[in-house]
Amino acid sequence: MHGMIGWDVVLGLVILAFAIPFIFLSSRMKQVRLRALAVQQESKYLRMMLRELENHVRHDQSLFLESLGVPFLLMRPSGRVEMANEKAAELVGVESIIQANLLRMLPESELKTFLQQACNSTVPVRADVAVELQGVPRLYRATATPLETRERHVGIVFLDVTEEHRTQVIRRDFVANASHELRTPLTLIIGYLDALIDEPEVAEDAAIRQRSLGIMKHHADRMSRLIADMLTLSRVDSPGSGYLKHEEFNLCRVAEDVILRLKPMADEQKATVNMEIAPQPFVMWGDSFYWAQVIFNLLENALKNNPSPGLVVSLRATTDEAGARTITVEDNGVGISPEALPYIFNRFYRADTTGKIKGTGLGLAIVRHAVEAHGGSICASSTPGERTVFTIHLPKQSVE
Repeated sequence: MHGMIGWDVVLGLVILAFAIPFIFLSSRMKQVRLRALAVQQESKYLRMMLRELENHVRHDQSLFLESLGVPFLLMRPSGRVEMANEKAAELVGVESIIQANLLRMLPESELKTFLQQACNSTVPVRADVAVELQGVPRLYRATATPLETRERHVGIVFLDVTEEHRTQVIRRDFVANASHELRTPLTLIIGYLDALIDEPEVAEDAAIRQRSLGIMKHHADRMSRLIADMLTLSRVDSPGSGYLKHEEFNLCRVAEDVILRLKPMADEQKATVNMEIAPQPFVMWGDSFYWAQVIFNLLENALKNNPSPGLVVSLRATTDEAGARTITVEDNGVGISPEALPYIFNRFYRADTTGKIKGTGLGLAIVRHAVEAHGGSICASSTPGERTVFTIHLPKQSVE
């Protein structure tokens, strides 16, 4: 009996010897599993945080690129786009621009040629690039800068210089046209003066002298009118220069004064000028001098281009419920050809090529700039042989 008890004890001790390590190992394994689970959870959390951080970086990056306000591209030398903003996507005409290879996708154009030069150059590249954006020609000044990165990225910025280029062209053409317009009367005046000075017998002839002085006076007046129109156009073309006044005035009174000034011309041509303005007084806010120029030039333009008797010119002005103003000048004259209509507001443009209709060619340009300086717009429509209508739209004006 004592022997059997001894073996039970021994067996228990043996089992206990094996059980204790197993229990310890099981406990350690459980701890390891818990630790592994914690590490897994922490890793998952870190991956989530990393994704959020990447999303924040991309979002901030996108905000920064969009805040530039100009098209921007970051490209590899292969032509693949790494970064770009929406303006760049609009410029190149590619909707999914990121990771797109522009050197393969774009058709032959000035833009593609510039991008090829930019990707192949190790020094900054600059060029003016003509692009058609939504059917409208635009001019961009592009600058490409190679970056010191492992992938040799190229950063490209596009600056829209369309209006700057347009202004330069207008100024150049304006100077050339003004010089031409002034040269002709000045040459005639000098010619007649030389004749009167160098040929005493001509100067002594009263009839020739009177005729010569009359011609010189006519061309001097033409030069004076041209210079006055150029000064007016220069001033109204720069509304921020302080030349435009901002005051309340009655358009009816301005229109009546203009019609009175043109009455001799209208009577001579047996033309009728009507004024239909409602309500009266028709109160407006702006520079009454330039509005007088607008109405005078539009009415005079109708009279000059239609010298035959029976012309009817109507000046109308109305205000809608929202307070916006509409001013129209309509005549039943010969009209304007469809070919000439898009150019009538250009400086020195004359639809009449016969030379019979006199003028400086600046009247309608002054009208357009004066209207735009007051925040409005003007357009023209015409049915040759029936009627011509000039329509001015003005938004609601607030008295300042």
